[in-house]
Amino acid sequence: MPEPLTSSQKDSDKQLMLSYRDGDSSAFNELYRRHRVALYRFIKNSCNTEAAAAELFQDVWTSVINARDTYEGAAPFNAWLYRIARNKLTDYYRANKIQHQTTTLNEETDTGIAQLQVPLQPDELAELSNQSDALQSALSSLPAEQRDAVLLKHVAGFTLEEIATQFEENAETIKSRLRYATAKLRKQLRVLS
Repeated sequence: MPEPLTSSQKDSDKQLMLSYRDGDSSAFNELYRRHRVALYRFIKNSCNTEAAAAELFQDVWTSVINARDTYEGAAPFNAWLYRIARNKLTDYYRANKIQHQTTTLNEETDTGIAQLQVPLQPDELAELSNQSDALQSALSSLPAEQRDAVLLKHVAGFTLEEIATQFEENAETIKSRLRYATAKLRKQLRVLS
């Protein structure tokens, strides 16, 4: 799991994008180097097919390139980048008529889940990485908002506040979403093992 970006890295990303906007192509190369792995994992885990992930990944970076002249830096670069990715994924679901599962957090429909509120431990995360097929299947079964929150937290390294900004929600809602998603993942992975 990547470490969350520090404030100076976020400022550095913003400055790199501004430099790229002003014509410095090496700044783009550095941004790509910094974000490519986590971004690709986020997209791949969201759409669940290698071919679609590769195409969407390219589409996101093409959008970054096309938007360079209008980039203002109002939001942190990583938030802006992942917002583009989430929009591309939504377009992909619509175009392919894929059910983009959404749910509300409702303890009555998720009986037994509220009791499992302990965050994943490092050994559990390591074990999950060894069960990539089972994990991919479990992630695919999550509602889109829960899956995206998990991926933004554990793949992209976003903080709760950054995820809340992405979803335009408050941090407590994101915290609950992550708790429900973690509980569902645990439950599914225990059944599969």
